[in-house]
Amino acid sequence: MIASLFPFDTGRIPIDKNVLLHSAPAGMPLEHIKAMKMLSDLGKNMKEGEKGALNLAKVDEDEIDQVYELWGEPGLLQLQILSVSLSAAEFDHFYGLVQSTMRVGNMVDGGKVQTIAYDNVTLPADRRLARFTSNVLNPSLSRKLFRAGRHHGSLVYGLGGPRILVSHPFQGIDRDIYDMYPNTLDVVTSLNIRGYHGTFHFLDYVGGLDYEAAGFPAWALWFSVIASHSDLVLFIKEYDGEFGESQKVEMSLTPNRVRKKIVEIPHSELSWAKKPEPTEGLPTMYITEQGKVSEEEWNQMEASHANPFIENYVSGGFPTDRLIVLRDDYAEEYPLDFPVYDANADISTATIRLPGDRTVPAAGRSAKAAGSRWQFWKK
Repeated sequence: MIASLFPFDTGRIPIDKNVLLHSAPAGMPLEHIKAMKMLSDLGKNMKEGEKGALNLAKVDEDEIDQVYELWGEPGLLQLQILSVSLSAAEFDHFYGLVQSTMRVGNMVDGGKVQTIAYDNVTLPADRRLARFTSNVLNPSLSRKLFRAGRHHGSLVYGLGGPRILVSHPFQGIDRDIYDMYPNTLDVVTSLNIRGYHGTFHFLDYVGGLDYEAAGFPAWALWFSVIASHSDLVLFIKEYDGEFGESQKVEMSLTPNRVRKKIVEIPHSELSWAKKPEPTEGLPTMYITEQGKVSEEEWNQMEASHANPFIENYVSGGFPTDRLIVLRDDYAEEYPLDFPVYDANADISTATIRLPGDRTVPAAGRSAKAAGSRWQFWKK
């Protein structure tokens, strides 16, 4: 145990989950992933392909057992998805962080638990947030936003646990040059040592979201969408430092319903953005799998995933006086003060709404109804 070496508490922090975002997740049986690892082991002397057909060969069997112990069958499924969806180099990056998390837990946890005081009172949301659909929750979207790997301008680390969005000080709003990969590894490692464990989502700078929508930068609204679908939002800053302008906007667009926490980390633990050096005569090239594209085409491609969600977020069309949970073919309605972090909260009290503005008691939740999930209310 090395916990005594740190000038702060290293006990694990119990982070509650939003019960409306988490349902029974899909998983993979332990014997199935071990069989897949055996197949990968048979081919590990072959040349690695573009995607990770052999990535599981890099995972020790005792590590698979540890993943199962920590995150169960859902964690094993996330490991399998990570192994088959990433190149060998990217798998090394994302799974390497999982290995580090497991090692850190063994070294500093020791079964100790520390309490956490949230900072929601000092980080109130902007009143204008009430105009948007931050009261509408989509559990399927939440699951996808927190699937480990690189996705549409985001880096996500972890195989399970609470879903944690990280507001970081190297957002790049001033177009600073920085390497997102080591920055995020630094932050997650520092958070793990301080007792924060879960799946961490980092939103990178997305040039295609520089435009304004409903009075805010589009990238900030995308952050707000992710925050609405998170269990916790952490705001990282350097000791004695100040929050950047981008982080202040992110704070204002994080719903009060979502738990918020400021975490101060010493400069020595972080890799920081650097001001760009002059590059006259060296034009930036944008390369995709289809070849070279223009900057405009690149930005459009980067923003194409987030734009539909941002449009729905600001366009309204939903009642704002209740919490709304979108399922596949029905919606659930709860009061705004529903205790979303109470694991014993009675979700059977929900009103079930079917397409066509029809409501039924919670007992009707198994009813099937045709139609779009966006057509539960009369316009």
